[in-house]
Amino acid sequence: MSQCPHCQTPFDKGQRYCSMCGSFLLHPEQGDTFCPNCEVRVSPRQEFCHECDVPLKGGKVAQDVSGPAAEPAASAPQPAAAAGTPSWLIGLLVGAGIIAIILLVLLFTRGTTPPPSPPVAPKAEAPAPAPAPTPAPTAPAASAPPAAPTAPPAPAATDLKQDLQSVLSTLRDAQLRKDIVLFMSAYSLTFPGLDDKRAKTSKSWENFDFTNLVFTVDKIQPIDPDNAVATVTWYIDTRNRRNQELTSTSQTYQVRFAKELGKWRIRSLDEAEK
Repeated sequence: MSQCPHCQTPFDKGQRYCSMCGSFLLHPEQGDTFCPNCEVRVSPRQEFCHECDVPLKGGKVAQDVSGPAAEPAASAPQPAAAAGTPSWLIGLLVGAGIIAIILLVLLFTRGTTPPPSPPVAPKAEAPAPAPAPTPAPTAPAASAPPAAPTAPPAPAATDLKQDLQSVLSTLRDAQLRKDIVLFMSAYSLTFPGLDDKRAKTSKSWENFDFTNLVFTVDKIQPIDPDNAVATVTWYIDTRNRRNQELTSTSQTYQVRFAKELGKWRIRSLDEAEK
């Protein structure tokens, strides 16, 4: 099996990147130089990344592309002195021409010198501006009194009714299935006489079977986000397990609900007057 040229980790044929150091395995390079765009390991001599074609600045290739500095162009050949003319005569003529040009320049500049300009009278200084009057100190603005804390909003009536109906549905299912654990989960841990409620319910299930349970929820009054009061009416159909006698009754309670650990439960209940 082939190994990564950088960390010697084995890799499968056709694998593109090393699973240990991330080196590009199809065209492995040496060194610790990486592409700034895709972070593939590249050679410090590369001009472009072989994976994403991003130009690699500062590489040696980019420096070598320009090639050696161009050699200075060969100086143009100087015109040869006229054949048959002595060199001292040429130098004499050149010097005479330079002297003639200097004399002409001096004569021209002396004849065109402008006359001196008359002296300029000094400007009168403007008077300093009077200092601006100092503004009178203003009284600090009276700070507004702090706003009174607002009470937390009560839960919406529609959502609250659905939550309370969910608690009562759990209570109904537990009665029909005679599931005491599910039944007690609908009651708060601070419900008065909680253990007595468990014992009476289990005793009642030994003598009666529930054939139908229907409830209604009315007069919901939210107290705060975690407490509410409602009127609950139960319509109950039972069968006596001894004589198979059927009985239909209705019971109305004033129920207080409380939210515990994010779940609504029955905190207390009182039988309402008929």
